[in-house]
Amino acid sequence: MDSFSAHLDRGILRLRWNRGVEITHSAAVAAARALAEFHGPTALPLLVHMHGITGITPEARVGMAAYRGFTRVALVGADAVDEVMSGFSHRSPTTTRYFTSESEALTWLRDSSTADRQTPAR
Repeated sequence: MDSFSAHLDRGILRLRWNRGVEITHSAAVAAARALAEFHGPTALPLLVHMHGITGITPEARVGMAAYRGFTRVALVGADAVDEVMSGFSHRSPTTTRYFTSESEALTWLRDSSTADRQTPAR
């Protein structure tokens, strides 16, 4: 069983990590490859649901922070624990924000005029 699901919906890539998963380097690479099948050489925005993941290995953090295949990344979690785990994104070359609301995350992803900052949204 995969540790995630991925699809393309109206110009936004979506990645949902399964509850109870620890994101390893191999899982992160598999997710990046799955997403690349949807967007090819074109960079698109990415919405990542990280509710209930148990952790992210250091190797996965490095790889995820260095990946440049997206125009923006919105990380959606449920609580402060998810927000702490999203901390790897602060080193990402891609503009990334953390949200607790999917609708706010989607609005931000669609709004190209939003200031590109890596500050948490509440």
